[in-house]
Amino acid sequence: MILADLATGEKAVIVRVHGHGSFRKRLIEMGFIQGKEIRVVLNAPLKDPIEYEIIGYKVSLRREEARQIEVVTEEEAREALVSDEHLQALPADLEETERLEKALAHVAEERHHNIRVALVGNPNCGKTSLFNIASGAHEHVGNYSGVTVDAKEGKFHFKDYDITLVDLPGTYSLSAYSPEELYVRKNLLETMPDVVVNVVDASNIERNLYLTTQLIDMNLRVVMALNMYDELRHKGDKLDTVQLGYLLGMPVCPTVSRSGEGISELFDTVIRIYEHQDPKLARHIHINHGAEIELGIKHVQPYIAHNEKLKAQYSTRYLTIKYLEGDKDIEKLLKKDCSNIQDIANARSDEQQRIQTLMGTSLESAIVDAKYAFIQGALAETYQRYQEERPRRTLTDRIDALVTNQWAAFPIFILLLWFIFWATFTIGQYPMDWIDAAVAWFGEKVASWMPDGWAKDLVVDGIIAGV
Repeated sequence: MILADLATGEKAVIVRVHGHGSFRKRLIEMGFIQGKEIRVVLNAPLKDPIEYEIIGYKVSLRREEARQIEVVTEEEAREALVSDEHLQALPADLEETERLEKALAHVAEERHHNIRVALVGNPNCGKTSLFNIASGAHEHVGNYSGVTVDAKEGKFHFKDYDITLVDLPGTYSLSAYSPEELYVRKNLLETMPDVVVNVVDASNIERNLYLTTQLIDMNLRVVMALNMYDELRHKGDKLDTVQLGYLLGMPVCPTVSRSGEGISELFDTVIRIYEHQDPKLARHIHINHGAEIELGIKHVQPYIAHNEKLKAQYSTRYLTIKYLEGDKDIEKLLKKDCSNIQDIANARSDEQQRIQTLMGTSLESAIVDAKYAFIQGALAETYQRYQEERPRRTLTDRIDALVTNQWAAFPIFILLLWFIFWATFTIGQYPMDWIDAAVAWFGEKVASWMPDGWAKDLVVDGIIAGV
Protein backbone atom coordinates (compact mmCIF):
# COMPACT_ATOMS: atom_id res chain seq x y z
CA MET A 1 0.00 0.00 0.00
CA ILE A 2 1.06 3.61 -0.47
CA LEU A 3 1.15 6.20 2.29
CA ALA A 4 -1.38 8.50 0.62
CA ASP A 5 -4.11 5.83 0.94
CA LEU A 6 -4.03 5.70 4.76
CA ALA A 7 -6.98 7.18 6.64
CA THR A 8 -6.68 9.58 9.58
CA GLY A 9 -5.44 7.78 12.69
CA GLU A 10 -4.03 4.74 10.85
CA LYS A 11 -0.49 3.51 11.49
CA ALA A 12 2.00 1.89 9.13
CA VAL A 13 5.69 1.08 8.71
CA ILE A 14 7.70 2.46 5.78
CA VAL A 15 9.01 -0.10 3.26
CA ARG A 16 10.72 2.16 0.70
CA VAL A 17 10.67 5.64 -0.81
CA HIS A 18 10.22 5.88 -4.58
CA GLY A 19 10.76 8.90 -6.82
CA HIS A 20 13.84 10.43 -8.39
CA GLY A 21 17.09 11.09 -6.55
CA SER A 22 16.75 14.60 -5.09
CA PHE A 23 13.10 14.08 -4.16
CA ARG A 24 13.89 10.77 -2.42
CA LYS A 25 16.87 12.30 -0.65
CA ARG A 26 14.72 15.16 0.72
CA LEU A 27 12.12 12.75 2.13
CA ILE A 28 14.77 10.55 3.74
CA GLU A 29 16.35 13.60 5.35
CA MET A 30 12.90 14.48 6.76
CA GLY A 31 12.84 11.11 8.53
CA PHE A 32 10.89 8.93 6.07
CA ILE A 33 13.25 6.00 6.49
CA GLN A 34 12.67 2.30 5.88
CA GLY A 35 11.43 0.54 9.02
CA LYS A 36 10.11 3.68 10.77
CA GLU A 37 6.55 3.74 12.11
CA ILE A 38 4.32 6.52 10.82
CA ARG A 39 0.82 7.67 11.78
CA VAL A 40 -1.68 9.82 9.89
CA VAL A 41 -2.53 12.78 12.16
CA LEU A 42 -4.85 14.75 9.93
CA ASN A 43 -6.11 14.97 6.36
CA ALA A 44 -6.78 18.55 5.21
CA PRO A 45 -10.40 19.38 4.31
CA LEU A 46 -9.53 19.08 0.60
CA LYS A 47 -7.39 15.98 1.30
CA ASP A 48 -4.19 17.86 0.54
CA PRO A 49 -1.79 18.23 2.31
CA ILE A 50 -1.67 15.40 4.88
CA GLU A 51 -0.10 15.69 8.33
CA TYR A 52 1.93 12.72 9.61
CA GLU A 53 3.73 11.87 12.84
CA ILE A 54 7.11 10.16 12.47
CA ILE A 55 10.11 9.88 14.83
CA GLY A 56 8.30 11.98 17.44
CA TYR A 57 7.47 15.03 15.33
CA LYS A 58 4.79 16.10 12.89
CA VAL A 59 5.36 16.83 9.23
CA SER A 60 3.06 17.63 6.30
CA LEU A 61 3.33 16.14 2.82
CA ARG A 62 1.41 16.80 -0.33
CA ARG A 63 -0.66 13.84 -1.48
CA GLU A 64 1.46 13.42 -4.61
CA GLU A 65 4.56 13.19 -2.44
CA ALA A 66 2.92 10.65 -0.14
CA ARG A 67 2.11 8.52 -3.18
CA GLN A 68 5.83 7.85 -3.60
CA ILE A 69 6.14 6.13 -0.19
CA GLU A 70 5.34 2.42 0.12
CA VAL A 71 4.16 1.21 3.54
CA VAL A 72 2.86 -1.85 5.40
CA THR A 73 -0.43 -1.25 7.23
CA GLU A 74 -1.70 -2.76 10.48
CA GLU A 75 -4.31 -4.69 8.51
CA GLU A 76 -1.59 -6.30 6.38
CA ALA A 77 0.35 -7.11 9.56
CA ARG A 78 -2.70 -8.84 11.09
CA GLU A 79 -3.06 -10.95 7.94
CA ALA A 80 0.60 -11.89 8.21
CA LEU A 81 0.14 -12.98 11.83
CA VAL A 82 -2.26 -15.63 10.56
CA SER A 83 -0.41 -16.75 7.42
CA ASP A 84 3.32 -16.22 8.14
CA GLU A 85 5.06 -19.19 9.79
CA HIS A 86 7.75 -16.96 11.32
CA LEU A 87 5.14 -14.78 13.06
CA GLN A 88 3.08 -17.77 14.18
CA ALA A 89 6.10 -18.88 16.21
CA LEU A 90 5.94 -15.75 18.40
CA PRO A 91 5.44 -16.45 22.15
CA ALA A 92 1.77 -16.87 23.04
CA ASP A 93 2.03 -14.58 26.09
CA LEU A 94 2.91 -11.49 24.03
CA GLU A 95 0.38 -8.68 24.19
CA GLU A 96 -1.63 -7.97 21.04
CA THR A 97 -0.01 -4.56 20.60
CA GLU A 98 3.50 -5.99 20.78
CA ARG A 99 2.61 -8.84 18.42
CA LEU A 100 1.26 -6.31 15.93
CA GLU A 101 4.40 -4.15 16.16
CA LYS A 102 6.61 -7.19 15.54
CA ALA A 103 4.42 -8.22 12.61
CA LEU A 104 4.63 -4.71 11.11
CA ALA A 105 8.43 -4.67 11.42
CA HIS A 106 8.76 -8.21 10.01
CA VAL A 107 6.54 -7.64 6.96
CA ALA A 108 8.17 -4.27 6.23
CA GLU A 109 11.65 -5.81 6.41
CA GLU A 110 10.57 -8.74 4.22
CA ARG A 111 9.13 -6.44 1.55
CA HIS A 112 12.13 -4.15 1.74
CA HIS A 113 14.26 -7.16 0.73
CA ASN A 114 12.33 -7.41 -2.55
CA ILE A 115 14.28 -5.37 -5.10
CA ARG A 116 13.09 -4.51 -8.60
CA VAL A 117 16.02 -4.06 -11.00
CA ALA A 118 15.63 -2.90 -14.62
CA LEU A 119 18.19 -3.83 -17.28
CA VAL A 120 18.65 -1.03 -19.82
CA GLY A 121 21.09 -0.93 -22.72
CA ASN A 122 21.69 -0.71 -26.45
CA PRO A 123 20.68 -3.62 -28.70
CA ASN A 124 23.27 -6.42 -28.77
CA CYS A 125 25.15 -5.20 -25.70
CA GLY A 126 24.79 -8.57 -23.94
CA LYS A 127 21.86 -7.42 -21.81
CA THR A 128 19.71 -10.48 -22.47
CA SER A 129 22.64 -12.83 -21.85
CA LEU A 130 23.21 -11.13 -18.49
CA PHE A 131 19.49 -11.52 -17.74
CA ASN A 132 19.63 -15.25 -18.54
CA ILE A 133 22.72 -16.05 -16.49
CA ALA A 134 21.58 -13.97 -13.49
CA SER A 135 17.98 -15.16 -13.33
CA GLY A 136 18.44 -18.65 -14.75
CA ALA A 137 15.88 -17.86 -17.46
CA HIS A 138 16.21 -18.87 -21.10
CA GLU A 139 15.40 -16.03 -23.43
CA HIS A 140 16.16 -15.87 -27.15
CA VAL A 141 19.45 -14.11 -27.90
CA GLY A 142 20.28 -12.84 -31.37
CA ASN A 143 22.60 -10.46 -33.18
CA TYR A 144 19.92 -8.25 -34.69
CA SER A 145 17.56 -5.49 -33.66
CA GLY A 146 14.23 -6.36 -32.10
CA VAL A 147 15.14 -9.56 -30.26
CA THR A 148 13.57 -8.24 -27.06
CA VAL A 149 10.14 -7.03 -28.11
CA ASP A 150 8.68 -6.77 -24.60
CA ALA A 151 9.88 -6.62 -21.02
CA LYS A 152 10.86 -10.06 -19.67
CA GLU A 153 10.91 -10.72 -15.94
CA GLY A 154 13.02 -13.19 -14.01
CA LYS A 155 13.29 -13.69 -10.26
CA PHE A 156 16.18 -15.03 -8.22
CA HIS A 157 17.46 -15.01 -4.64
CA PHE A 158 20.76 -13.29 -3.88
CA LYS A 159 22.18 -12.80 -0.37
CA ASP A 160 18.89 -12.51 1.57
CA TYR A 161 17.29 -10.45 -1.21
CA ASP A 162 14.62 -11.49 -3.70
CA ILE A 163 15.49 -9.68 -6.90
CA THR A 164 13.02 -9.18 -9.74
CA LEU A 165 15.06 -8.59 -12.88
CA VAL A 166 13.30 -6.83 -15.78
CA ASP A 167 14.90 -7.09 -19.22
CA LEU A 168 13.71 -4.02 -21.13
CA PRO A 169 13.92 -3.75 -24.94
CA GLY A 170 17.28 -2.68 -26.34
CA THR A 171 17.32 0.99 -27.29
CA TYR A 172 19.92 3.56 -28.34
CA SER A 173 18.26 6.46 -26.54
CA LEU A 174 15.22 7.47 -24.47
CA SER A 175 13.66 9.72 -27.10
CA ALA A 176 10.16 8.88 -28.30
CA TYR A 177 11.08 8.07 -31.90
CA SER A 178 10.35 4.32 -31.77
CA PRO A 179 8.00 2.05 -29.79
CA GLU A 180 11.01 0.51 -27.99
CA GLU A 181 12.31 3.89 -26.83
CA LEU A 182 8.89 5.01 -25.64
CA TYR A 183 8.26 1.69 -23.86
CA VAL A 184 11.57 1.80 -21.98
CA ARG A 185 11.12 5.43 -20.97
CA LYS A 186 7.57 4.90 -19.69
CA ASN A 187 8.67 1.83 -17.77
CA LEU A 188 11.47 3.72 -16.03
CA LEU A 189 9.34 6.77 -15.24
CA GLU A 190 6.10 5.06 -14.24
CA THR A 191 7.08 1.76 -12.58
CA MET A 192 10.10 3.31 -10.85
CA PRO A 193 12.55 0.39 -10.49
CA ASP A 194 14.58 0.44 -7.29
CA VAL A 195 17.85 0.29 -9.25
CA VAL A 196 18.64 0.51 -12.97
CA VAL A 197 21.49 -1.60 -14.35
CA ASN A 198 22.81 0.13 -17.47
CA VAL A 199 24.46 -2.59 -19.58
CA VAL A 200 27.24 -1.06 -21.72
CA ASP A 201 29.17 -2.83 -24.48
CA ALA A 202 32.84 -2.40 -23.52
CA SER A 203 33.89 -2.80 -27.16
CA ASN A 204 31.80 0.23 -28.20
CA ILE A 205 31.78 2.44 -25.11
CA GLU A 206 31.32 5.87 -26.69
CA ARG A 207 28.14 4.94 -28.59
CA ASN A 208 26.65 3.15 -25.56
CA LEU A 209 27.29 6.02 -23.14
CA TYR A 210 24.80 8.30 -24.91
CA LEU A 211 21.97 6.31 -23.30
CA THR A 212 23.83 6.59 -19.98
CA THR A 213 23.77 10.39 -20.14
CA GLN A 214 19.99 10.31 -20.50
CA LEU A 215 19.68 8.03 -17.46
CA ILE A 216 21.80 10.57 -15.56
CA ASP A 217 19.35 13.32 -16.59
CA MET A 218 16.49 11.21 -15.18
CA ASN A 219 18.23 11.16 -11.77
CA LEU A 220 17.71 7.41 -11.22
CA ARG A 221 19.81 5.08 -9.11
CA VAL A 222 22.06 3.50 -11.75
CA VAL A 223 24.79 0.85 -11.70
CA MET A 224 26.77 0.35 -14.91
CA ALA A 225 27.54 -3.21 -16.04
CA LEU A 226 30.51 -2.79 -18.39
CA ASN A 227 29.78 -5.95 -20.35
CA MET A 228 32.03 -7.87 -22.78
CA TYR A 229 34.96 -6.59 -20.77
CA ASP A 230 37.05 -9.56 -21.95
CA GLU A 231 37.03 -8.10 -25.49
CA LEU A 232 38.42 -4.81 -24.20
CA ARG A 233 41.22 -6.68 -22.37
CA HIS A 234 41.92 -8.84 -25.43
CA LYS A 235 42.51 -5.76 -27.56
CA GLY A 236 44.99 -4.49 -24.97
CA ASP A 237 42.94 -1.37 -24.18
CA LYS A 238 42.91 0.09 -20.66
CA LEU A 239 40.00 1.72 -18.84
CA ASP A 240 40.04 3.35 -15.41
CA THR A 241 36.61 2.16 -14.26
CA VAL A 242 36.88 3.89 -10.88
CA GLN A 243 37.52 7.31 -12.42
CA LEU A 244 34.88 6.75 -15.11
CA GLY A 245 32.37 5.90 -12.39
CA TYR A 246 33.29 9.08 -10.50
CA LEU A 247 32.81 11.22 -13.62
CA LEU A 248 29.45 9.60 -14.39
CA GLY A 249 28.27 9.57 -10.77
CA MET A 250 27.65 5.81 -10.69
CA PRO A 251 29.60 2.63 -9.91
CA VAL A 252 31.05 0.79 -12.91
CA CYS A 253 31.27 -3.03 -12.69
CA PRO A 254 33.18 -4.96 -15.40
CA THR A 255 31.25 -8.09 -16.43
CA VAL A 256 31.43 -10.92 -18.96
CA SER A 257 27.89 -12.25 -19.25
CA ARG A 258 28.89 -15.23 -21.39
CA SER A 259 30.97 -16.72 -18.57
CA GLY A 260 29.31 -15.09 -15.57
CA GLU A 261 32.44 -13.14 -14.63
CA GLY A 262 31.62 -10.12 -12.46
CA ILE A 263 27.90 -10.92 -12.08
CA SER A 264 28.08 -11.48 -8.30
CA GLU A 265 30.06 -8.26 -7.85
CA LEU A 266 27.47 -6.44 -9.97
CA PHE A 267 24.54 -7.45 -7.75
CA ASP A 268 26.59 -6.81 -4.60
CA THR A 269 26.89 -3.24 -5.88
CA VAL A 270 23.18 -3.10 -6.73
CA ILE A 271 22.34 -3.97 -3.11
CA ARG A 272 24.80 -1.40 -1.75
CA ILE A 273 23.21 1.30 -3.93
CA TYR A 274 19.71 0.19 -2.91
CA GLU A 275 20.58 0.26 0.79
CA HIS A 276 22.58 3.54 0.58
CA GLN A 277 25.46 1.68 2.25
CA ASP A 278 28.21 3.85 0.76
CA PRO A 279 27.47 7.54 0.00
CA LYS A 280 30.72 7.75 -2.00
CA LEU A 281 29.63 4.94 -4.33
CA ALA A 282 27.25 7.17 -6.29
CA ARG A 283 26.63 10.90 -6.62
CA HIS A 284 24.19 12.89 -8.69
CA ILE A 285 25.79 14.90 -11.46
CA HIS A 286 24.48 17.16 -14.21
CA ILE A 287 25.65 16.70 -17.78
CA ASN A 288 27.09 20.08 -18.76
CA HIS A 289 25.45 21.03 -22.07
CA GLY A 290 27.40 24.24 -22.48
CA ALA A 291 26.79 27.74 -21.18
CA GLU A 292 23.96 28.75 -23.53
CA ILE A 293 21.94 25.53 -23.22
CA GLU A 294 22.42 25.45 -19.44
CA LEU A 295 21.12 29.02 -19.31
CA GLY A 296 18.05 27.90 -21.25
CA ILE A 297 17.49 24.98 -18.87
CA LYS A 298 17.86 27.35 -15.90
CA HIS A 299 15.24 29.67 -17.38
CA VAL A 300 12.58 27.01 -18.20
CA GLN A 301 13.02 24.55 -15.31
CA PRO A 302 11.50 26.72 -12.52
CA TYR A 303 8.21 26.95 -14.47
CA ILE A 304 8.00 23.15 -14.66
CA ALA A 305 9.12 22.71 -11.03
CA HIS A 306 6.21 24.93 -9.96
CA ASN A 307 3.92 21.89 -10.47
CA GLU A 308 4.18 19.72 -7.34
CA LYS A 309 2.74 16.58 -8.97
CA LEU A 310 5.48 16.50 -11.60
CA LYS A 311 8.15 17.54 -9.13
CA ALA A 312 7.38 14.55 -6.89
CA GLN A 313 7.45 11.93 -9.64
CA TYR A 314 9.95 13.15 -12.24
CA SER A 315 13.27 14.92 -12.46
CA THR A 316 12.28 18.42 -13.57
CA ARG A 317 15.70 18.87 -15.19
CA TYR A 318 15.06 15.82 -17.38
CA LEU A 319 11.58 17.09 -18.31
CA THR A 320 13.06 20.50 -19.15
CA ILE A 321 15.74 19.04 -21.43
CA LYS A 322 13.26 16.84 -23.30
CA TYR A 323 10.77 19.72 -23.58
CA LEU A 324 13.45 21.97 -25.03
CA GLU A 325 14.25 19.21 -27.53
CA GLY A 326 10.61 19.27 -28.64
CA ASP A 327 9.74 15.80 -27.34
CA LYS A 328 6.03 15.28 -28.21
CA ASP A 329 5.37 12.81 -25.39
CA ILE A 330 6.74 15.20 -22.77
CA GLU A 331 4.70 18.01 -24.31
CA LYS A 332 1.52 15.95 -23.78
CA LEU A 333 2.52 15.21 -20.19
CA LEU A 334 3.10 18.89 -19.38
CA LYS A 335 -0.13 19.99 -21.06
CA LYS A 336 -2.04 17.46 -18.95
CA ASP A 337 -0.44 18.14 -15.56
CA CYS A 338 0.77 21.76 -15.63
CA SER A 339 -1.57 24.63 -14.81
CA ASN A 340 1.02 27.14 -16.10
CA ILE A 341 1.63 25.42 -19.45
CA GLN A 342 1.39 28.72 -21.35
CA ASP A 343 4.20 30.24 -19.27
CA ILE A 344 6.31 27.12 -19.87
CA ALA A 345 5.64 27.21 -23.62
CA ASN A 346 6.53 30.92 -23.83
CA ALA A 347 9.78 30.38 -21.92
CA ARG A 348 10.72 27.50 -24.22
CA SER A 349 9.96 29.49 -27.35
CA ASP A 350 12.19 32.35 -26.16
CA GLU A 351 15.08 30.01 -25.35
CA GLN A 352 14.78 28.03 -28.57
CA GLN A 353 15.00 31.19 -30.64
CA ARG A 354 17.89 32.59 -28.60
CA ILE A 355 19.96 29.38 -28.66
CA GLN A 356 19.32 28.62 -32.34
CA THR A 357 20.34 32.17 -33.27
CA LEU A 358 23.55 31.96 -31.21
CA MET A 359 24.56 28.40 -32.16
CA GLY A 360 23.24 28.21 -35.72
CA THR A 361 21.68 24.77 -35.22
CA SER A 362 18.52 23.21 -33.80
CA LEU A 363 18.33 22.92 -30.04
CA GLU A 364 17.89 19.14 -30.26
CA SER A 365 21.09 18.75 -32.28
CA ALA A 366 22.97 21.06 -29.93
CA ILE A 367 21.95 18.97 -26.91
CA VAL A 368 23.03 15.72 -28.63
CA ASP A 369 26.39 17.29 -29.55
CA ALA A 370 26.87 18.47 -25.97
CA LYS A 371 26.22 14.97 -24.59
CA TYR A 372 28.77 13.43 -26.96
CA ALA A 373 31.26 16.14 -26.02
CA PHE A 374 30.79 15.17 -22.35
CA ILE A 375 31.29 11.48 -23.25
CA GLN A 376 34.44 12.21 -25.23
CA GLY A 377 35.83 14.25 -22.36
CA ALA A 378 35.13 11.47 -19.84
CA LEU A 379 36.75 8.83 -22.07
CA ALA A 380 39.76 11.06 -22.77
CA GLU A 381 40.49 10.96 -19.02
CA THR A 382 39.85 7.25 -18.49
CA TYR A 383 40.21 5.22 -21.71
CA GLN A 384 43.50 4.34 -23.34
CA ARG A 385 43.57 2.39 -26.58
CA TYR A 386 46.36 -0.08 -27.18
CA GLN A 387 48.94 1.39 -29.54
CA GLU A 388 51.12 -0.84 -31.71
CA GLU A 389 53.41 -0.21 -34.66
CA ARG A 390 51.19 -2.23 -36.97
CA PRO A 391 47.45 -2.33 -36.24
CA ARG A 392 46.36 -5.75 -35.08
CA ARG A 393 44.21 -7.49 -37.72
CA THR A 394 41.64 -9.95 -36.54
CA LEU A 395 40.77 -13.14 -38.42
CA THR A 396 37.56 -11.48 -39.58
CA ASP A 397 39.54 -8.54 -40.99
CA ARG A 398 41.86 -10.90 -42.91
CA ILE A 399 38.95 -12.89 -44.38
CA ASP A 400 37.15 -9.67 -45.37
CA ALA A 401 40.28 -8.36 -47.10
CA LEU A 402 40.60 -11.58 -49.12
CA VAL A 403 37.00 -12.05 -50.25
CA THR A 404 36.53 -8.37 -51.16
CA ASN A 405 39.82 -8.10 -53.11
CA GLN A 406 39.17 -6.89 -56.67
CA TRP A 407 41.23 -9.74 -58.20
CA ALA A 408 40.31 -12.58 -55.85
CA ALA A 409 36.61 -11.89 -55.19
CA PHE A 410 35.13 -13.23 -58.47
CA PRO A 411 37.29 -16.39 -58.65
CA ILE A 412 36.36 -17.17 -55.03
CA PHE A 413 32.69 -16.57 -55.83
CA ILE A 414 32.79 -18.89 -58.88
CA LEU A 415 34.72 -21.51 -56.90
CA LEU A 416 32.13 -21.46 -54.13
CA LEU A 417 29.25 -21.81 -56.65
CA TRP A 418 31.02 -24.78 -58.31
CA PHE A 419 31.58 -26.40 -54.90
CA ILE A 420 27.88 -26.01 -53.97
CA PHE A 421 26.74 -27.68 -57.23
CA TRP A 422 29.37 -30.43 -56.92
CA ALA A 423 28.42 -31.12 -53.30
CA THR A 424 24.71 -31.19 -54.18
CA PHE A 425 24.94 -33.67 -57.08
CA THR A 426 27.98 -35.74 -56.07
CA ILE A 427 28.12 -35.90 -52.28
CA GLY A 428 24.35 -35.57 -52.11
CA GLN A 429 23.94 -38.71 -54.26
CA TYR A 430 24.99 -40.94 -51.35
CA PRO A 431 22.19 -39.96 -48.92
CA MET A 432 19.73 -40.04 -51.87
CA ASP A 433 20.67 -43.68 -52.56
CA TRP A 434 20.35 -44.51 -48.85
CA ILE A 435 16.87 -42.95 -48.71
CA ASP A 436 15.75 -44.81 -51.88
CA ALA A 437 16.97 -48.11 -50.46
CA ALA A 438 15.24 -47.48 -47.12
CA VAL A 439 11.93 -46.57 -48.80
CA ALA A 440 12.09 -49.64 -51.09
CA TRP A 441 12.79 -51.91 -48.13
CA PHE A 442 9.92 -50.41 -46.16
CA GLY A 443 7.58 -50.78 -49.19
CA GLU A 444 8.47 -54.45 -49.57
CA LYS A 445 7.77 -55.10 -45.87
CA VAL A 446 4.37 -53.39 -46.07
CA ALA A 447 3.53 -55.23 -49.34
CA SER A 448 4.30 -58.59 -47.73
CA TRP A 449 2.05 -57.79 -44.79
CA MET A 450 -1.02 -56.42 -46.65
CA PRO A 451 -3.41 -58.54 -48.76
CA ASP A 452 -3.71 -57.80 -52.50
CA GLY A 453 -6.24 -55.18 -53.46
CA TRP A 454 -6.77 -51.47 -54.02
CA ALA A 455 -5.72 -50.55 -50.45
CA LYS A 456 -2.33 -52.25 -50.92
CA ASP A 457 -1.79 -50.49 -54.27
CA LEU A 458 -2.70 -47.13 -52.68
CA VAL A 459 -0.34 -47.50 -49.72
CA VAL A 460 2.63 -49.25 -51.41
CA ASP A 461 2.61 -47.80 -54.92
CA GLY A 462 1.00 -44.49 -54.07
CA ILE A 463 1.91 -43.21 -50.60
CA ILE A 464 5.22 -45.00 -49.90
CA ALA A 465 6.54 -44.94 -53.48
CA GLY A 466 5.45 -41.32 -53.76
CA VAL A 467 7.73 -40.41 -50.88
